Amino acid sequence: MRKLNIAGGEPFLYPRPLTELLQFGKEELGLESISIVSNGSKITEKWMRENCQWLDILAISCDSFNPETNKKIGRGDDGGNVIRLFRIAEWCREYGIKFKLNTVVNIHN
Repeated sequence: MRKLNIAGGEPFLYPRPLTELLQFGKEELGLESISIVSNGSKITEKWMRENCQWLDILAISCDSFNPETNKKIGRGDDGGNVIRLFRIAEWCREYGIKFKLNTVVNIHN
């Protein structure tokens, strides 16, 4: 195994086990790449700063930049999703983590 992608549910609900998994993957298994897919709601700058050395790619799910469209799709959006997304993208740049967006294309977006 050379790469690990952590997805499904929300990985950042469990930050301590997530950190342990990343560290084990890099230090013990020697993985060349570890990525995480998240909705971004639980990511903090502190976590990013403390764990950037073990994470290569962070993907944030975003089906629309419009809160009303997100509600139609069935995703909760208090209007802060876009702000969080850009904040996380900036942290990724600052800490040397590749950033990408994941989206599910549908009739509403």
